[in-house]
Amino acid sequence: MDVAKAFTYFAEDERWMGKLVIGVLVSLVSILILPGFLLSGYMVGITRNVMNGEKRPLPEWEDLGTLFMDGLSIIVVSIVYTLPFWLITCIAFATTIGFGGLSEATQISDDAVAAGILATWGLVSCLFLIFMLAFFFISPAIVIQYVREGNIGACFRFGEVLAIVRDNFADILIAGLTPFAVSFVFSMVISALNLIICVGTVLGILLSIAMGPYLTAVTGHLYGQIAGKIGGTPPAEKFAL
Repeated sequence: MDVAKAFTYFAEDERWMGKLVIGVLVSLVSILILPGFLLSGYMVGITRNVMNGEKRPLPEWEDLGTLFMDGLSIIVVSIVYTLPFWLITCIAFATTIGFGGLSEATQISDDAVAAGILATWGLVSCLFLIFMLAFFFISPAIVIQYVREGNIGACFRFGEVLAIVRDNFADILIAGLTPFAVSFVFSMVISALNLIICVGTVLGILLSIAMGPYLTAVTGHLYGQIAGKIGGTPPAEKFAL
């Protein structure tokens, strides 16, 4: 995997500045939810272009419908994959309420109730850590599977998704850790800039705003490298007669 390429490829696009600025604007209004779908869709577009060997992988911000649907698909799939955790959390809340009612209806001591609640949430915390570790690897595989197959249904072929993780474990680990490492470096730089009154603060704000779209570009390229390594056929070719 060419990690260095993921950090520099966008500069090879003569229109990269304009695309980055649009990405920054989308990131700024992502609180409206809709732009958040667009940014996720943009990452999918980068992944698809890298997989297909496009010379300029950064998509244009023109086909917003495709960007939106790609982003929506990935987010919906991610939510479905996280449903087991939310179900466990709901059960834990119900158990907590049940312990409270049990304390009032019986002679069980408050200490015993507290111990039961603590044990419940301790178990949930352990399951949460295990689940988040698993999702750390599954999340990139979802995007790769979606881009390779071109439809949301393929993301629920769990055997294929898990096979992507199994066969590309090291690459997915690198692709997953890289954004965290970059975010840490960005945060250190921003903290240092904030020590400089006025100018440093402004630069820090601008850097923090640009960080999201930049990480999107880096992550999309890394995912695309993995997808290209596995091999994939663009949807248009799959269904061509």
